[in-house]
Amino acid sequence: MIKTIKNIKRLNEIIAILYKNGFDDLVKKIEIKGVNIPLFKTNDNLTKSQRIKKTIEELGPTFIKFAQMLSTRPDLVDMELIKELEKLQDNVTPLDIKEIEPVFKEEFNKNLDEIFKTPLMLLASASIGQVYKGVLLNGDEVVVKVLKPNIDKIIQTDLEILKTIASMFDDILQDYGVKSAFELVQEFEENIKNELNFKLEAMNLNRFYNLFKDDKRIKVPKLYKEYSTSKIVTMEYINGIKVSNIDKLTNSNIDKKKIAKVGFELLCEQIFKYKFFHADPHPGNILITFDSKVVFIDFGSMGSITKSQQQLLIEMMYNITNKDEEKAAINVLNMTNYSSDIDKNSFVKDMSIMINNYMYSSLKDIKINDIFNDMNLLISKYNISFKKDYYLLFKSLATIEGIGKVLDPDFNAIENIKPIIMKLYKENFSPKSIFSRLKNLSKEMLKILDSTPDDFETILKLLKEGKFKVELEHIGLDKIEETIEKSANRLTVGVIVAAILIGSSILVFTKMPPLIYGIPLVGFAGFVFSCFMGIILAYSIYKGGRL
Repeated sequence: MIKTIKNIKRLNEIIAILYKNGFDDLVKKIEIKGVNIPLFKTNDNLTKSQRIKKTIEELGPTFIKFAQMLSTRPDLVDMELIKELEKLQDNVTPLDIKEIEPVFKEEFNKNLDEIFKTPLMLLASASIGQVYKGVLLNGDEVVVKVLKPNIDKIIQTDLEILKTIASMFDDILQDYGVKSAFELVQEFEENIKNELNFKLEAMNLNRFYNLFKDDKRIKVPKLYKEYSTSKIVTMEYINGIKVSNIDKLTNSNIDKKKIAKVGFELLCEQIFKYKFFHADPHPGNILITFDSKVVFIDFGSMGSITKSQQQLLIEMMYNITNKDEEKAAINVLNMTNYSSDIDKNSFVKDMSIMINNYMYSSLKDIKINDIFNDMNLLISKYNISFKKDYYLLFKSLATIEGIGKVLDPDFNAIENIKPIIMKLYKENFSPKSIFSRLKNLSKEMLKILDSTPDDFETILKLLKEGKFKVELEHIGLDKIEETIEKSANRLTVGVIVAAILIGSSILVFTKMPPLIYGIPLVGFAGFVFSCFMGIILAYSIYKGGRL
């Protein structure tokens, strides 16, 4: 699995960091030629989860991104570990602009001074890319996100090592709160490959821009398609204040209470109206312009839901606000990846009790984040998880609720979301909406009816040709079939033995020659054979536990 000297060198670095932070049980399982076991270890009083976080920080950017993905998977990682992983920051030492310039030459066949009027100014550096502010030759101020040179090869090296570690330590890592390491590495590989393709981020930005371009409450950066590729994304620069900079917002006379309300409303609209939402609305990804418009930035992580998922979400929230905890619990179950062997009644009962505890609390005391965490804990108890889309959605709401609380200590997300849900629920059951669904249903029914004659004709043709087949699959009948077969065999043997025994008796009474000591030889042989078969049959029944 470890193919190159470079990989061995990197693996030695990883082993040293693991051992230093107290993961010697993992290190002892390493049996790869060329890998050296270190001799010293750090002694500290950190918890296991804290040591994991510290180790990941030392392992570097790829592992940090992997851990950030882990923090969104409560079905596979313990909540205690998730809370530690959420603290990880993807900040790395930036590359010099001279190392970045060849990417522009490769993508546009131009030098930097042929694209930008002034030198690029570094804004941020992350594990896979760097972000700059620049001015195009036409005078437009832009933000440019550039993929680091050869980062795909670097990540591929770390992915190979991650796969090796996951396959070797899958059982031990379960003791550290990671339930399926190899499955997580496979998911991470898929996610990181998407992140390495900036075309996806450009598409997300363009879609988001078209949805909100006419909304006066929000400012969305414009995409510069001519300067955007799979390795570079160029968008409009928007001057604003980070939403977490409370002092600057106050000094700029920006109404923080209004911003808290508008920001939350905008995310709700993304979810409930457009079914396409920002999946990572943390304070670093939200700016406020000096004319009080909300700006979402970084469109690399977006979530989307289907119409049916949206309906289920609205129903769940409606049932909670209407104090129908049992229906709400069933809605929650339908948002999870539950298996057929789950005890549904027990789950619904436990979830109903949990929801009920919130229903009879004051709205001002209820937080989406608290409900979300309690739901996750209960769901984990049943070894199931939220479907990914729902998890991202709830996490986004909980994150922006936290921002709202910072901006306005009296902000209450539940009070703000209740009228939105009630309005949407009424719209879904309005005569117009019902008529629209019936119209769509009638279209589907017409499609079925339209195709029925052709399907029926095909079936008749197969019947005429003798090619029509019906496949039946029986489940759990193998043992019954085996038992019946054994019983039939035993009965058959028993009848044969009885027949031979009766026949032999008749031969003995008739004195049919040849005779030995006056006893018919054939009759005697029949008696011996019958006794022998009878003993075998009795032993078989006894051994089967049915005597």
